[in-house]
Amino acid sequence: MKTLKSIEDIWLSAMKTSVTTLSALVGKDISVTSIERRSIEKIGMEILGKSYIVVSSAIYDITRLFFLLEDRDALTIATLMMGEENLITEFNDISLSAISEAFSQMISAMALSLSEVIGGKLQIEPPKIYPLDDNAREMIFNEEFTGFRYGLIIAGSNSNIYQLVEKVSEAKLTPKISTETATNSEEKKIEENKVLTAEEVSNIQPVTFQPLTVSQAKEEKISNLELLKDVPIQISVELGRTRMLIKDLLALSSGSIIELDKLAGEPVDILVNGKFIAKGEVVVIDENFGVRITEILSPEKRLEEEQ
Repeated sequence: MKTLKSIEDIWLSAMKTSVTTLSALVGKDISVTSIERRSIEKIGMEILGKSYIVVSSAIYDITRLFFLLEDRDALTIATLMMGEENLITEFNDISLSAISEAFSQMISAMALSLSEVIGGKLQIEPPKIYPLDDNAREMIFNEEFTGFRYGLIIAGSNSNIYQLVEKVSEAKLTPKISTETATNSEEKKIEENKVLTAEEVSNIQPVTFQPLTVSQAKEEKISNLELLKDVPIQISVELGRTRMLIKDLLALSSGSIIELDKLAGEPVDILVNGKFIAKGEVVVIDENFGVRITEILSPEKRLEEEQ
């Protein structure tokens, strides 16, 4: 079983991953200067008299999460997300949407980091944002939560984000560890049972197998491939990609043109189940679009891409 310290390490590692995601999202350096565990009472004292917002979410089947941000820090994140040069000074639907998107990406990164530890795919609850009023304080400032304070530098300014995590049983966060422990225990029992008498050893007959010939192996490989030939796959053609600021995305309307990263006449990518296998040129067949393959990976490479 993991100790409490190890579980905290899991959360801290996940939070670092989420900050890296936020940095990539806004295209600005955001660094973590300090990470400290804080009691709920101490967090309550530190934010007393200041205006904060709450970003609430959950990682389903694991825990509930609350992030506390001072208004200025939340508006700084909204400004960066929207690509504005001047600091946004008030909360509105657009700025709140930008903050929600930022934390949605951050919490998704946390869930992905956690899934690497405990296995399986984790889903998150879409973030909700509201002011830290008396009702919110009563809901989150209790013994059910563990608190952390993260010192950050955002856009050159020192900021603090508080994170309150619902206390989690070790069983939820350590299935892999438990499995490994059980496996090691079984292996130990097996080792203990390996002590045999001389008579028992003499009665053991070696197991023999019929040798597998090259032709048999080849036939088996072909047979396995035949089984796969009727499996349906999704083929798509990617014309190009681009990155946009949220403010530009919100400004889109009917008739807007989005410039892609492909040049006119440049080959398009052909994907199988999302994996690149070939390049080609777009053609028109009767009334439908098609693609003529100009480059393609070898069959071996195609199978490697699918793995």
